[in-house]
Amino acid sequence: MVGKRKNKPKVVYKQDDGRTVYSMAGLEGKTPEQLEERDRQRKRAVKVTRKERRAMIAAAFQVYGPVLLIIVVGFGLAGVLLYFLLR
Repeated sequence: MVGKRKNKPKVVYKQDDGRTVYSMAGLEGKTPEQLEERDRQRKRAVKVTRKERRAMIAAAFQVYGPVLLIIVVGFGLAGVLLYFLLR
């Protein structure tokens, strides 16, 4: 009895017939109702032309450009001062 092996039962897989048992929409963290609401909001979204989009980006650079430049110059000055003080 010690040397005998027991046969494992063979696994039988069922053929996929294409039916949905559970909605996979919830797997990404959203319920089907939330996905439908997102689709409705996308349909109501404002359409922006390429020219308008470029104008918005240019305006953002004009507003945030000087602030970014001041920050970069400030870090540069701090680096130069640290270089001379720690040398």
